[in-house]
Amino acid sequence: MSVKLQKISAEGHVDPLIYKGTTEALEAGTGKGASPPAHWHVFWAAGAANLIALAAGCVLCWTSPSISKFSGPNATFELTDSEAAWVGSLTPLGAAVGPIPAGILADKLGRKPTMLGDSVLLFISWALIAFANSPAMLYAARFIAGLATGCIFAVLPMYIGEIAVDSVRSTLGSMMQLSLTVGFMVPFALGPYVSVTWLAIASGIVPVLFAAAFFSMPESPSVLLMRGDTVEASDALQWLRGQDRTSIMPELRKLEDEAQEAMKRKKPLLQSFMQIFATRGNIKAFVFGCGLLFFQQFSGINAVLFYAQSIFKKTGSSLAPEICTIIIGLVQIVASAGTLLLTSRFSMKFLLIFSGLGMAVAHALLGYFFHLLVTDQDVSSVGALPVGSLVFYIIVYCFGFGPLPWAVMGEVFAADVKAISSSVCASFCWLLGFLVTQFFGLLLNVLGDDITFWGLGGCCVLASLFTLLLPNTRGKSLQEIQEMLNR
Repeated sequence: MSVKLQKISAEGHVDPLIYKGTTEALEAGTGKGASPPAHWHVFWAAGAANLIALAAGCVLCWTSPSISKFSGPNATFELTDSEAAWVGSLTPLGAAVGPIPAGILADKLGRKPTMLGDSVLLFISWALIAFANSPAMLYAARFIAGLATGCIFAVLPMYIGEIAVDSVRSTLGSMMQLSLTVGFMVPFALGPYVSVTWLAIASGIVPVLFAAAFFSMPESPSVLLMRGDTVEASDALQWLRGQDRTSIMPELRKLEDEAQEAMKRKKPLLQSFMQIFATRGNIKAFVFGCGLLFFQQFSGINAVLFYAQSIFKKTGSSLAPEICTIIIGLVQIVASAGTLLLTSRFSMKFLLIFSGLGMAVAHALLGYFFHLLVTDQDVSSVGALPVGSLVFYIIVYCFGFGPLPWAVMGEVFAADVKAISSSVCASFCWLLGFLVTQFFGLLLNVLGDDITFWGLGGCCVLASLFTLLLPNTRGKSLQEIQEMLNR
């Protein structure tokens, strides 16, 4: 049972909302915000939270093994090419809508209730797919799943950033990309061997597991303090840090001061949006954020993931398409796990340039292979080229343009516009994802596979050139970065 924190005002009234701690406790903390050591509880909370990212991974790659099962004599019902394109693209369309209400709900209800609500939406979407008997049910399911996915991308990084200590914040932040890639493996590994219904049931178990694991985790202490609930914030921080009340008091005071400052700066939604364009630094940061996400989507990642099996079938590879996609999924997991080591040794700017050029090479080689097929040339000597190209593409994508645009956004946005800027950029990202997945099949039919992949390669070259404009933020404080942007 926690002891109620309170202070007595000069007039003798008790104020139960704000507690600054005793002078002795604050002096013992040496700081005024010295970062406490990491405790295993914070890793446990982050791991439980990231199960929702794993659930989002199941959503994003469901179409790869499943969409072909809606054609042929064994299909429950058939999808036309146009309907199949909508089934694939409605998820990023829903994800484009999701971040805006997610930001509002995360402030009104809290990070934890919003993410638990996302798990309910995901479960509903998988239930609709399991019992689908028409394209309309698939449309609804995929849009709902996309809505939840967009919310996850907006809220999960907030929660992780707010519960972590400085020493492990980057490590915990990298868990989202790793969890996504593990989630990709569910449809990649199970999809080819089970029915659509059983894959939906298996995928629907993941958000249930998340809800069960995350339900007992604490809310973000920062959110609790903004509500004025100092007692709950103290209890949450004690558990996350594995410390008693006296030990966490310096950090609690610092978080309380930050919460009060944030409440002072809080403005209505429209005014917050206009603040994005209020200063030179904010404008440059917004352009960098949107630009990197534009090139992330036009690198072709969603098209490759959504249509991986179809691509492999066209290549005529000696490996079964389902085996090829499993290989890609495993490569993603390994590459995502290795990204943290690279970011500790190289600047994000260097990794983004390397990633863009590497993806361009991969697309060029894949386009060359399809060109050989189109011109009826012998491809027996380069039969391994498609798998090798896509594996290399996934590796360099995970090293740069996969996780790092989000990391750059976390650095370049000023504190007072970070939430609204991140939400707008995330919506922009998923809107582009919708356009790419919706028209990727059309491009293949109109331009041909070779020209399409060469075009994606050209976008990757432009991505590297755009990255040259970024400031080098390695080793810079957030204040120094803002000063650089405002010059």
